[in-house]
Amino acid sequence: MTDDDNKIPPTARVAWIEMVGEFEKLAYEAALRGLDKQEGLLEELRSRTGVLLAASSLAASFLGQQAFQNPSPRTLAIAALVAFVVSIAASVFILLPKKNLIFAEAGAGLYEGLYAFRDDMPEVYRRLAYDLDLFWDSNDKKITWLTRAYTVAASALVIEILSLAALLGDNIF
Repeated sequence: MTDDDNKIPPTARVAWIEMVGEFEKLAYEAALRGLDKQEGLLEELRSRTGVLLAASSLAASFLGQQAFQNPSPRTLAIAALVAFVVSIAASVFILLPKKNLIFAEAGAGLYEGLYAFRDDMPEVYRRLAYDLDLFWDSNDKKITWLTRAYTVAASALVIEILSLAALLGDNIF
């Protein structure tokens, strides 16, 4: 022990020992929260896509029958049909299971990969934080594509409804 160690009260030494690794743990928890939020975003996106898919199908079912009886002009009918197909295709793309979306570490892989560091918890937290950030980055690229597909599906739904309404407006009068 050095002279400086004798000047530090024992309670302060205990608090300092407890703080070792807190920075790494904080980074790990932040990375974990980011991954959790990303998973929640994907769940919300898929939930909204289900509603969008239902709306597109209902619009085609209720408005399509009357609108396509004697469509005039035909370009509006084609626009409505193409928009319906695009909306359905984009929605199905979002709802299909996606490979390589990772929202958690595998227990056995975690154990094997970090076993050598089991006595150094700050290093374990540091490595976990980096791994989770890599997962987040990889997922983000895929979720960005899904978000774009949602925008396409929603836009196609608007075009579908407007085209069908225009066709119906022509048939009503």
